[in-house]
Amino acid sequence: MGPGNGPVDTYFDKVVKYIPADIIAAWVTVVGLVKGAAGVNVQMVMWIAFAVGVILTPLWTWKQTSLAGVPPAKRQIAIATAAFIVWTIALNSPPFDGFTPLYGSLLLIAYTLIVGLVEP
Repeated sequence: MGPGNGPVDTYFDKVVKYIPADIIAAWVTVVGLVKGAAGVNVQMVMWIAFAVGVILTPLWTWKQTSLAGVPPAKRQIAIATAAFIVWTIALNSPPFDGFTPLYGSLLLIAYTLIVGLVEP
């Protein structure tokens, strides 16, 4: 137990908290919808979707981590937002489908291993 704050997060707990799974799931859905749509400028739509994701992730994380009388979880919000960016690159989908997939995968592995070491 932490000093009066409840149980201490394990490495795995921290990794789970830092990855915005709901936003990433929405991203995967958007990718599938846009790639399957006819007559759409896929790159433009996906850049817009990416920008929306980058804006939505910190807002979503802030809302989910908000507790009355407790300051915002700024570190968790920043890490989750960066995780969204890393995941979009690693998934090798538009607008990042021009990157070598290996590099995105390596980035994702490194990011995930490192953020688990960060205290919330």
